[in-house]
Amino acid sequence: MAIPFFQRGRSKPSGTSTRTTPQHAPNPPTQELETLGGGNDGIVVVETSDTPQSAVDEAAIFYATSQTKAAETALRTMLASGDRRAWHMLFDLYRIQRRERDFEQLALDYALRFETSPPVWQGMADAAPTPAQTQVFTIALPSLLNSGAVETMRAELSSAANGVAVRLDFSRIEMVDEAGAGACVKALESARKAKRKLQVSGVDRLINLLQDLNRATHNRPAHWLFLLELYQLLGRQAEFEDMAVEYAVNFEVSPPSWAAVQAAELVQAPPPAPKGDALTLSGEITPKNETALQQLGLYAASHSDIVVDLSQVTRIDYACISDLISQFMQLLGSSKSVTLRGHNALIHELFRIMGIDQLVDLQPGKLV
Repeated sequence: MAIPFFQRGRSKPSGTSTRTTPQHAPNPPTQELETLGGGNDGIVVVETSDTPQSAVDEAAIFYATSQTKAAETALRTMLASGDRRAWHMLFDLYRIQRRERDFEQLALDYALRFETSPPVWQGMADAAPTPAQTQVFTIALPSLLNSGAVETMRAELSSAANGVAVRLDFSRIEMVDEAGAGACVKALESARKAKRKLQVSGVDRLINLLQDLNRATHNRPAHWLFLLELYQLLGRQAEFEDMAVEYAVNFEVSPPSWAAVQAAELVQAPPPAPKGDALTLSGEITPKNETALQQLGLYAASHSDIVVDLSQVTRIDYACISDLISQFMQLLGSSKSVTLRGHNALIHELFRIMGIDQLVDLQPGKLV
């Protein structure tokens, strides 16, 4: 099976299409992925043509490169051809832009043109997330908090963009070893000193676990220090100072000092995920908002059947496509299945152009 997709940064091949491409449309070369020997032994990349093959392709790429006006112009030009893909893309564009009057006029034209019931207006109010909602990077700690788990947490903390809120989900932790406790104290101290905007969930359960460990093993200061750091993280000064006195008495050393810093935001722990749950993404997926790709990686680590709900995603930037394809290829190489569902017609056509429809199962949203 050959899978064509665009890739940036390659020289233009010979033997290109004679079709004229609009001046501002991206014109990258395409490639094909072929399975060696007709089996699952590997993948090779071969280069093919370099231009969009239709006006629908051009409109999808215009939109993916944030040239919304050019995309609308190209789609309106296509309406007379009777290609329903252009109509559906324009309907979704009007929904995303909340242009209800233009949508209704287009619906009337659609009914006259195709002699069938047109799509019904459905606003995007609930699908448009606030900046605070889109700028949260979640790190879910595993059931055993050891040094390896903390090292992964530190790496993910470092990868999160500055200014993005980082949510630490402690709800899965069942046991904390000494090395993990000590490493987590240092990681949280570093995040605090770096003035990271932190959120925490499932922390009360972790506090109860550490309290039980401290009652059972008074000779392990790492667990005590971890609990003190959690009190500091949450801004619970009274509990911190009471425990600091107990720590000094038990270990006959000076306890950590309270630091007057902004406390992390306490959020409700997410409920246990049911089998077959989907990852829901929202807003625009762009190079400036990489949280969606990070969320996909975290979600995929704990699921064999990857289901991603894109019904609240308004646009996927062209510059993110190669990263998406790379993630999908890695998941397929790990024998995982990928389903993308609910995406609008503009995104669906972009997926088709890039060959993503041959990598994953696409279930686009339906106009109602």
